[in-house]
Amino acid sequence: MLLSAVAAAVLGMGVLPATAGAADDPGVLIVGGHDATEQYDWMASLQRSGNHSCGASLIDEQWVLTAAHCVQDAAPGDLNLRIGSPDHTTGGTEAGVAEIVVHPDFATQNPNGDIALLKLDRAVPQQPVEIADASGEVGTPSRIIGWGLTCPVRGCGQPPEQLQELDTQVVADSQCSLSAIDGATEICTGSTEPFANACFGDSGGPQLEGEPGNWKLTGVTSRLGSLIPVCGTAPSIYTDATAYKDWITSTIG
Repeated sequence: MLLSAVAAAVLGMGVLPATAGAADDPGVLIVGGHDATEQYDWMASLQRSGNHSCGASLIDEQWVLTAAHCVQDAAPGDLNLRIGSPDHTTGGTEAGVAEIVVHPDFATQNPNGDIALLKLDRAVPQQPVEIADASGEVGTPSRIIGWGLTCPVRGCGQPPEQLQELDTQVVADSQCSLSAIDGATEICTGSTEPFANACFGDSGGPQLEGEPGNWKLTGVTSRLGSLIPVCGTAPSIYTDATAYKDWITSTIG
C-alpha cells in the first residue's frame, strides 16, 4: 500500500491531528455508537500533552497494548495514559510510559504488525483484560470501544469525553480488500448500522468478544477498510492481537 493511502486511513488523533478550529459539534453522524453501558477497568486513553490521542488496553499490571502507528514518532516521555475511567479527561489512574516496544514487522508502507506494547512507569491497580485464543470466524459478534470522533471526517469535531461503544461483527476479509488486509494477522470488522464504525481517535483501542463482565480482547484498531478517509463507509481493520499473542507474552515476560 502507498504511504499516502495509509496516512489517509489510520485512525489515530495523534498521527494526523484534527484541524484546528474545527466545529465543536460532533453529533452530525453517530460513528462511534453510544455511551459505554458498562465499566471497562482496563480501557486506557493514550495521551500527548494531556490530550487524547489513541486508545490502549491494559493487559498486565504494568503493560498496555496499542497500535504501532500511535507511537511511531514518540519517545516515552511524550506519552502518558489515563486508565480505568470512561472519561478521558478525569478519573481513573494516570501513569507515564517507561518503554515503547513496536512489533518488528511494522512499517508505514506495509501496515502489517500495527501493534505496540507500552511499559508503564509503575504498576496500576486496574484489572487487565485477557487476550483471547482466537479472533473468531466470519459472523462472530464483537464490540469496539473508544473515544474516536463521532462524526465521519477528520476535523469535523472533537473526540467525545465519554467512552463510546458499538456492537460489531467479524466480516469477510474481501470487504476490506481495498486496504490490502492480511487475513492471517488482521480482522475486518463491520457493523450492521449505517455510518457506524471506528473513527479517528479510536486507533489502538480494543475489539472484544464475549459478553458483559467476561470480555476478551481480540483486536487492536488499526485503520479504515476503505481508501476513502470517511468513517463508517466501510468496515474497519483491526490488528489481530491473538495472532501476536506469543510475541506479546515473550515481550512482557
